[in-house]
Amino acid sequence: MIINCLKTERNIIILLIILLVISCNRVNNIKFEKSNWLKKDETGLYIYRNSMLSDLVVNHKLKGLTYKQLINLIGKPENIYSIQNIYYEIQTKYSGIDINYKKTLEFSLNNDSIIVDFKVVQKQY
Repeated sequence: MIINCLKTERNIIILLIILLVISCNRVNNIKFEKSNWLKKDETGLYIYRNSMLSDLVVNHKLKGLTYKQLINLIGKPENIYSIQNIYYEIQTKYSGIDINYKKTLEFSLNNDSIIVDFKVVQKQY
């Protein structure tokens, strides 16, 4: 009897931990919306991009879009490496005045300016 009670309590604790993890993930992931995607805080960092990233890459067809369609969907990129490589800043963290972490969404385009691939890149400095 005592063993069954302990198993039940353990199962309840495990279930509560799983529910907590799931609810935390949902708070951090919000639906993509262009107006919020473009919002910056007073320091110039994007407020919502990291929270919207998952919805954007999972629920929006990015491969096959033209450069113009991408701009209409999420705005102009922060930087263009070349005609075939562009990126959007997602999250930047600083240690004092130095960048110590950066996350970007990078797109590869073909010669016809069509997105052929994209990836999320994270760098520790």
